[in-house]
Amino acid sequence: MSANEALKQIPIQQEHVPGATILHPARRVVQYLTLLILVLIPTSGLFRIDVAAGGFILLDRQIWFSDIFIVMGFWVFIASLLVMMYSLVGSIFCGWMCPQNTASEYANMLTYKLLGRRAEMMDMSGDEMHVAVRRQSVLNYLLLGIGLLLPSMLYALIPLLYFFPPSAIWSFVTFSEDAQLAGSLYWIYMVCVAVFLLDISVIRHLMCKYMCIYRVWQHSFKTRETLHIHYDASRSDHCASCHYCVDSCFLDIDPRQTAVFDSCVNCGECVTACDALHSKSKKMHGPGLLSFVLGAEDRHGENRGSVASFFSRAKASSMATLLGGAFFVIGIVGYQSDEFSVYRSEAWHGAKILDYRINVAHKLYHPTDITFRIEGLDDGVYQLEKNTVHFETAGRQDVKLHINESLTKGLYRFRVFARADDGWSDVFDVTHFAPGG
Repeated sequence: MSANEALKQIPIQQEHVPGATILHPARRVVQYLTLLILVLIPTSGLFRIDVAAGGFILLDRQIWFSDIFIVMGFWVFIASLLVMMYSLVGSIFCGWMCPQNTASEYANMLTYKLLGRRAEMMDMSGDEMHVAVRRQSVLNYLLLGIGLLLPSMLYALIPLLYFFPPSAIWSFVTFSEDAQLAGSLYWIYMVCVAVFLLDISVIRHLMCKYMCIYRVWQHSFKTRETLHIHYDASRSDHCASCHYCVDSCFLDIDPRQTAVFDSCVNCGECVTACDALHSKSKKMHGPGLLSFVLGAEDRHGENRGSVASFFSRAKASSMATLLGGAFFVIGIVGYQSDEFSVYRSEAWHGAKILDYRINVAHKLYHPTDITFRIEGLDDGVYQLEKNTVHFETAGRQDVKLHINESLTKGLYRFRVFARADDGWSDVFDVTHFAPGG
């Protein structure tokens, strides 16, 4: 057997470095999936705000504030679920899912690549922006401007998707005529583009450090047992004259000295940086000195918490989550896809009310036909404008009901029945006073 063949048979053991191999790519995947989900939520009909109807769309249903079980169940479920998430994993939403951070990291990457590492667009210290001499070219500045403008234009479309159907947004993008679009929408869109461009070109991560009220609300539920960065002080000799983790933090904090209230967003870039450095070093052995830890630490630096401690602290929010989910399910099961009512018409003939208005609302975003019939009146004493109304999508329609003036004087009680193709049906009782001829 040759020496080369003998060497090939020797098993090679590679030390697993979680941060360097998994953490960073996983965070990128979650960030991109979050942006995709933000687009899919309104385009799929899962959730959208219907301005014209004064309600919102949920699961392709038009939800009114009268659908109290759905409205309250939905918001209680979401709010309590977020409280549980903040209590367990802290501000991990900011580091792993927040679109603001995703755009800011992209802007940092593009700026460093085109203008140099020290080319910070805005610094609270007041230092001027330093651009590498070899990168001070008009082409680099032009590419940076285009690279920041295009994402701003795409980002500005996302809020519009939550107020207009996908067909209307497509008409907006292709400059086509659409009755659903307001005339001032292009001006609103340009303002959104300008705001996003200012954000990712100048403000960036300063939003997280000084301006984000959402993070202040998150801190209200953060404790020492919440997920945080842990520093292995027993091997502090590995940190001698090394600031690799500090340099990797885009919020300019020292990951070795995190506290309950700080700017850390649990992105894990410092964990990745320290693990990567240890994996490449010939002198330092073992994993990096930084890691994610769930639970509190005692005075000796040992972790003494577990997931069980979280559930003991989150009894109220857990019950609220279950209660909200139950309300939501009850609301969905009892949801009425159509509603109608009968009103006296505003048209008066002297002192006699002869006309009624049947107002019907279809709350599902698919076609249906609704048929009406009258019981309690003879066929010859009333005229129904039409027996069937057709809906292509959610909306409202009125049907006129006229009572003949020749009807004998007295009180008449009749019923208006409505039935839809999808199985919905309802009845409305009406009392009519006929003054006589």
